[in-house]
Amino acid sequence: MNKNSTLWFFLVLIQLLIMSSAIYGEIINDTKIDSLRKELNKKIGTDKISSQLDLALQIINKNKNEAQILANSALVAAKTIGNKNLKMRSFYVLGRIYTELENEELSLTYLDSALQISEAIRDNWYKGEILYHVGVNKRSMGEDLQALESFKAAIMACRLSDNYKIMGSSYSLMATIFRMNGLYDRAIEYIIKSKLNYEKADYLEGGAWAAYLLGRIYSDLKNPQKALEYFQEALNLYLRLAAIDGNKNGVAICYEQIGLLNIESGNFEVARENIENALKIYSNNNSKYGISNIYKYRGIIEYSMGNYTEAENQLNEALRSKEEMGDLFSMPSIEMYLGLSQIKRGGVDEGFKTIEKGLALAISNNQKKIQLDIYSKLTETYLGINDLENAMVCQNKQIQIQNSIASGAANIKMEQLQAIYEIDEKSSQIAELEKQNKINALSIKQNSIIRNIMIIGIILALFISIIIYWFYYKLRHKNRELYVANAAKDKFFAIIAHDLRGPTGTLAALLEHLNSSFDDFSSKELKEILLTLYKSAENVSNLLENLLIWAQSQVAKIEYRPTKLKLSEVLQNSLDGLSQSAEYKQIDIRVERNDMVFVLADPDMLQTILRNILSNAIKFSHRGGSVIVKSALNDKNTVLLSIKDSGIGIAKSKLTKIFEITNTHHTTGTEDEKSTGLGLILVKDFVEKNKGTLTIESEKDKGTIVSFTLPITQEPGSSVKG
Repeated sequence: MNKNSTLWFFLVLIQLLIMSSAIYGEIINDTKIDSLRKELNKKIGTDKISSQLDLALQIINKNKNEAQILANSALVAAKTIGNKNLKMRSFYVLGRIYTELENEELSLTYLDSALQISEAIRDNWYKGEILYHVGVNKRSMGEDLQALESFKAAIMACRLSDNYKIMGSSYSLMATIFRMNGLYDRAIEYIIKSKLNYEKADYLEGGAWAAYLLGRIYSDLKNPQKALEYFQEALNLYLRLAAIDGNKNGVAICYEQIGLLNIESGNFEVARENIENALKIYSNNNSKYGISNIYKYRGIIEYSMGNYTEAENQLNEALRSKEEMGDLFSMPSIEMYLGLSQIKRGGVDEGFKTIEKGLALAISNNQKKIQLDIYSKLTETYLGINDLENAMVCQNKQIQIQNSIASGAANIKMEQLQAIYEIDEKSSQIAELEKQNKINALSIKQNSIIRNIMIIGIILALFISIIIYWFYYKLRHKNRELYVANAAKDKFFAIIAHDLRGPTGTLAALLEHLNSSFDDFSSKELKEILLTLYKSAENVSNLLENLLIWAQSQVAKIEYRPTKLKLSEVLQNSLDGLSQSAEYKQIDIRVERNDMVFVLADPDMLQTILRNILSNAIKFSHRGGSVIVKSALNDKNTVLLSIKDSGIGIAKSKLTKIFEITNTHHTTGTEDEKSTGLGLILVKDFVEKNKGTLTIESEKDKGTIVSFTLPITQEPGSSVKG
């Protein structure tokens, strides 16, 4: 038997296995539904309402109308008897049903009602479930940031209720959003988190999906061997699942991706066999979306093999199906291959128009990876017809998009990305506090000696702090010049002592506790303690990294590299980066600027100056306040930029000390925003390095005006006017 015959036999065997497992799975599923129907007829009161909701969830995919009737009936009954738990579940099930009916707005309305009740009755299990499905709706509506916020909130609720399955699903969808936006390192981190939670929940399908996502990432990163390993792992898991429940969708998507990998490696016959295997599954499921993808993949295979007429036929069929479904995200790649096929057949102008149409749609969809693929193909095509100018333009576009993906821009804007990291940080802090509370409660209950040790440790730490301060005080009075020379170092240590006391204290206490009571802990408790240790260490690492930039400025490792800059553009970039913070506090930012002013300044330093001043203006302004930014010519050689806020202001007694490295008083923002006191010190340093001057005018509760000058320069061919 030759190699092809063996492969064919193996594929036929797999198909028979899938068909038999599907039939078996359908029988099991139908049996479960029949069992629920029989139980429903026997029950009364709250038990009957609960069974109605269980049955509605079970048949959502089979009979949406019946599921809707059951859920509405349960809601009416729950309201009649005033049972909040059942009302919450009814709203939740109706939200799930309307998601399946693709009515996201109505689904969100029901889910919001369910969420309010879950919070009122403190049901964290359902709260996690509800928030997860809110995130699913937000993602399908294209609101990635809101989806991420919902998934993060779901994770917090699930952590409190040990709902590991939904926790894993939330991490998984967050990873998908990050992957779609080119943030691959972040995506891999979240996939690993999802996999760990799926394992805790003993959820095999979750493990299969995690392997599939890793395959997609390595495919995007052009590592076909690693991608194939993960797709094969996912396929094996999905085959096991199909033998249980008959659901073969996971098998189909794995066949698709394995087929695509074989197209890229030139194994077209193997690719065709995998794609046809996926088609059989989609045909049995009557999946229009899946079948339309098959037409696209067939077209790509035919194009790759040089069969351009057949490629056009398949791609046109795929395009027609996608247009009927309104699937705008799949159309750009189809248009690309369709245009390439037209060019190969001699229709150069028509082909380029088709490709440009696909490119415009990819730009509209903000699909960075697809844009990159299209520009790559356009570069190759223009080179093939010796159009070097257009080839260079397309190559430059590729570089721009690659830089955008590398910096994590993608379709999440920078201000949104900052918000994502803030959400992540808040969640990590809350999670650590929760874990710490559990550990503290366990410590108090099991071992009073540890409590005494902690008290002694605190007293000892205070005693050592007093001694250190006493020596510091003596040295300060003995040698003022030495103190000034080492002021930067003292500030550095002061910040470390303030911000690292919590995490380092936690590390010490936990390690002592772990050492003395190791045998008393269960495996789960040890994992919780180790996770807390990891978070504390991670926080220490993040703080040290943040302080590095300031430390570099103190040892003159940041060089002054002036260049000609349009002031209005630099200012707008800074405002864009802080728009999320301003919108959150409802701060009205008004700008009065001269768009024809050009300055001679270091771009990085100027961005740091503007970002710190604007950030302070927002931080110390009350919600609903205002910030006014003005730029005007100071004289023929300098421009004066002033930033005025309506915030809490600075007392005159403190105004003279804000630039001192020894100043240990750090005012928090109007909504408890943190500050290390380094911002204005950096601003003053960088303004002076850029040959400018800095002034601050402020009164307590009357706002602050921060002004600085910069040298101006003439733009060639224009004049600067006031």
